[in-house]
Amino acid sequence: MKKGKVLKTTLQCFFGLLFANYTVFAQNVADTQFDLSKVPFSRYGSYMSLSTSDRDSNGKEEIHLYELSGKNVFSFNGVLKIEPARGQEVIPVDYTATPLIVNGKTKAGTIKFYYETPEILHILSDGPAIIMSGNLNTNNTLPVPGFDRTWKLRDSRFTVTIKSGQGKFNESGQAGFFRIEPVDGKLDIVIDQYNSDWLPRTYRKSFQESISELTAELQKWDEETPSVPPAYRNARNLASYVNWSSMIKPQGNITRYGMVMSKNWMYNIWSWDNCFNAISLGYHQPDASWDQIMVLFDHQDSTGAIPDYINAHHMVWEFRKPPIHGWTLSKLMKQYQLNDTQLNDIYKKLSLWTNYWFDYRDGNRNGLPEYYHGNDSGWDNSTSFDTGFPAEGADLAALLIEQMDVLSEVAMKIQKPDEAKKWKQRADATLGKMIAELWNGEKFVSRNAVTGQINTESQSLMSYLPILLGERLPEKIRKKMISDLKRPDYLVTTYGLATENPQSKLYVSDGYWRGPIWAPTTLMVVDGLQRSNETKFAKELAVKFSDLCNKSGFAENFNAITGEALRDPAYTWTSSVFLILAHDYIK
Repeated sequence: MKKGKVLKTTLQCFFGLLFANYTVFAQNVADTQFDLSKVPFSRYGSYMSLSTSDRDSNGKEEIHLYELSGKNVFSFNGVLKIEPARGQEVIPVDYTATPLIVNGKTKAGTIKFYYETPEILHILSDGPAIIMSGNLNTNNTLPVPGFDRTWKLRDSRFTVTIKSGQGKFNESGQAGFFRIEPVDGKLDIVIDQYNSDWLPRTYRKSFQESISELTAELQKWDEETPSVPPAYRNARNLASYVNWSSMIKPQGNITRYGMVMSKNWMYNIWSWDNCFNAISLGYHQPDASWDQIMVLFDHQDSTGAIPDYINAHHMVWEFRKPPIHGWTLSKLMKQYQLNDTQLNDIYKKLSLWTNYWFDYRDGNRNGLPEYYHGNDSGWDNSTSFDTGFPAEGADLAALLIEQMDVLSEVAMKIQKPDEAKKWKQRADATLGKMIAELWNGEKFVSRNAVTGQINTESQSLMSYLPILLGERLPEKIRKKMISDLKRPDYLVTTYGLATENPQSKLYVSDGYWRGPIWAPTTLMVVDGLQRSNETKFAKELAVKFSDLCNKSGFAENFNAITGEALRDPAYTWTSSVFLILAHDYIK
């Protein structure tokens, strides 16, 4: 080959690779498209979202506005159904959603949804009329005196304002609706969410101004989202949006900016889910990471307990969640430097939380704390609990051992060497009891703390959660656990770690914790394998889970055999764990 041809070919290859890399890495998170029936349209700080239902037989795709503050804890949180119309006919629409805009195409023209602020949502129409319906009647839909184009939806604490266009609220019997027609083909409706009462205001910011400001905000967030290998770039963009849009501002019980689990229907902050979000934020957003931990500890009571979950209006105290906060803190301390105030604050709170389990959840006083309900464990209906409650398990003991080890480390940092020594001694004693009482020679077990009964048919991943202690475990036990986890046709499937062996007669494909793959347990086991110097196996599991998210999105859990997304399809601990695994374990 002549030199000129060699040079030409070389340059073509170089620029081809350069262009390929550009197309991979230059894709902006703002351009990411997502399925609005699975991933809601919201934004940082907001307590509202938009989602669509599945298409009906007539091809209609309905979009719904949801209220997410949790004020009606036992009722559906839908507020309005929003539909385009021509004449008296509701017309089909095809929606395309990105983090900044929802665009709808109809035979009568287009509609558009965007946020001016976290509280202000605009509906723009270029052609179609808009019909809004829902729980609307003259009892809760009131005109605002002095504002003849604004109505207050009192029960839901929203206002509807016709900024441009013409229409009114129509009430017939028990059903009411807004029908708003364009003027000169254009329509701008503003939906404004308020907390206590609506304060009159004008909406002067233009569409372009709103989008420009929001783009900059989202881009900054994305720059602070963990990097991942190129193969996972699209999934990373979606994860970045899901986490950003799931943040809510302080209000009521929410004392800090917090990340809810989802803006579909799991719109609370649960007190172990939040830990995985804290870890994913810890790489580049230490303040936001810290707030995810403390937003629950801000409500710690005198016993040391923290609520099961919180939202702006409600806290649930009937259940607990497992004490993974020490393990979480150990990871955060590797990500960023905690100041003395933070260390002293978390030391006090984590000490109370640890003592809570020994003081109030050890009914037989044998030094092994108990779960009183499956919800306390986070593994709600695991096969390990089929013998009833209260239940002693090695997973709980292991988490407390890790927590006490971390407390010992923090005590040294804040100049409390005597307390550091006591925590380490207590951790050692608990480890001894865990092995003596809950290791049956083959695996760790859970048992009814009153009857001593064990479900011998359980083949749950819960038995292997103590691997997170890594080299803290005796070598013989550690090697047996790792050997079991590596066994073919046991817990590891094509897509990752099943929570119950699919060959078990107790396995249920969509049985919540009786089979599906879950993000938190995957990360905890992977971290334990890494601590056990099983780097290759840890990476294999990280790749499986990351590939699963690439395939099926960020569902609450997944079918262990098919990889199908299950339950809530846009769940933040899944997007957070994906970011952690793809960033830390896949090189």
